[in-house]
Amino acid sequence: MEFVSLAVFSVAVIGLGSAATVLLAKWLPASALQRATEHGRFVGLGEKPPVTQAAYRPKVRKEAMNVVRTSN
Repeated sequence: MEFVSLAVFSVAVIGLGSAATVLLAKWLPASALQRATEHGRFVGLGEKPPVTQAAYRPKVRKEAMNVVRTSN
């Protein structure tokens, strides 16, 4: 019986946390959102194009490939 009450309590806490997050996001004024984009934690992340790196390709020696082929 304790498990059921603990499960109900945990679902209620998660639901209240979700509701508080949604309400907080809806009640924020647009000026606060604009200021957050200018001075926030993630400011400037979208300004630079992403750096592309070459795919990692290790050198495979020929005898290693031969061992793999004969293992079947």
